[in-house]
Amino acid sequence: MKSSYSILIICFVFGLISCQKTQKQEVFFHKSHEESRKKAPFSDATQVGNLYFLTGQIGKNHKTGKMVEGGIEAETSQVLKNIEDVLKQHQLTLKDVVKCTVILADIEDFSKMNTVYTTFFVDNLPARTTFAANLVAGAKIEIEVIAAKK
Repeated sequence: MKSSYSILIICFVFGLISCQKTQKQEVFFHKSHEESRKKAPFSDATQVGNLYFLTGQIGKNHKTGKMVEGGIEAETSQVLKNIEDVLKQHQLTLKDVVKCTVILADIEDFSKMNTVYTTFFVDNLPARTTFAANLVAGAKIEIEVIAAKK
């Protein structure tokens, strides 16, 4: 009984598998809506059931192909706008985001990032993990999200 209960909890929390043995979730790999990213070797979003796993976004303006200027605040804002654009392609908004992973090039930027981040996530506060690591293209921040379609 204990192991069955554990399996039900895992199914509920992650939503990745069906608890019914006869039902399987299809996986869809959604290429980018941005022309400049159509040939990228990854999907902008991978859909499993009602969950959407978005590729991490950096502070690059996809219209110009260049990183935005203005430091961590400007990059954080651009990252979240990029995420909004991808979500919109799947009839989702930031209100559908249930988990964020924030990667900072410099952990000292946490407070400045958080100030901008909280202007985008007002009504809902998704679970979040934040850590520091080296990032591509000289980015100061990268954010990936998981969203759930209701």
